Amino acid sequence: MAYSYLTVDVFTDTRFEGAQIALVPEAQGLTDEQMQKIATEFNLWRTVFVLPADSANTERRLRIFNAKKEFQFGGHATVAAIYALAKKGQLALQDGKNHFKLSEHYGDVDCMVDMQNGEPSFNQFTTHVKPEYDKFTPSEDELGEMLSLKSYHFNVGGFQPLLVSTHLPYLFVPVDNFASLSAASFNYKAWAESTAPATLANAIFLFSMSNSNSGPHFHCRLVGPNFGHHEDPPIGAAIPAFAGYLQQFFAGQSLPYQFVAERGAFVGRKSVLNVELAEANADELTVKIGGEAVLVSEGQIYI
Repeated sequence: MAYSYLTVDVFTDTRFEGAQIALVPEAQGLTDEQMQKIATEFNLWRTVFVLPADSANTERRLRIFNAKKEFQFGGHATVAAIYALAKKGQLALQDGKNHFKLSEHYGDVDCMVDMQNGEPSFNQFTTHVKPEYDKFTPSEDELGEMLSLKSYHFNVGGFQPLLVSTHLPYLFVPVDNFASLSAASFNYKAWAESTAPATLANAIFLFSMSNSNSGPHFHCRLVGPNFGHHEDPPIGAAIPAFAGYLQQFFAGQSLPYQFVAERGAFVGRKSVLNVELAEANADELTVKIGGEAVLVSEGQIYI
């Protein structure tokens, strides 16, 4: 039996940049085991299986895998699904902003696609998180050893390292410029011998401010013990926590607060994420994450 598939590059308008996502747009009939095998075969960042809605409030149900396991939620996967459903005419849409919900194991996700001349031009989802913060972080000397940088590169006015946890803990570390961000090289031995493992954060989110008025506000990069030495993983899952991090330092900033985060520029697969910290009520943040996407391939996979 044959199932159609698409591959989409998300958070970019240029093919062969951004993050690579595979989608099976009509996945009904596939077993859990078959979905996992297909995702392993694609071996991309995420593979999305689109199923009929399981409630009257949603348009479709998504299941999200990588080569090893299934996920409760996926930001890149959600953007890819929004784009693909709109691109292939599987939703009743009009030009302008269209709002709807998709269902994931995590729950129902508020989505928006902006259609221009019948084509999806911007894809966005909304997430609600309750960040937890901890100022217990490695010293600048420890950070320098584990990131192969001189400690003065972490002396960034207005920011300091901070542990922020949403669904996973992230260690946010500001660096002084894009050159330092690019030069950072994770040293597992130094990490293991530092206080970092005690934070339980296996992902270190490095960022630098942009010097361009017309470009992104932040250059970003994920490193850590769970990533390959030359890997530059997508940052979408960390963005709600990053919004919480920024909110701690921009507490007086009126909402909504909007910013652009760029990842991958120095390795040739640039992603651009448009983020809006829409609300901050008590301990809960409402974060909107969006971007462009582009269709790369279509085909069939045989079961």
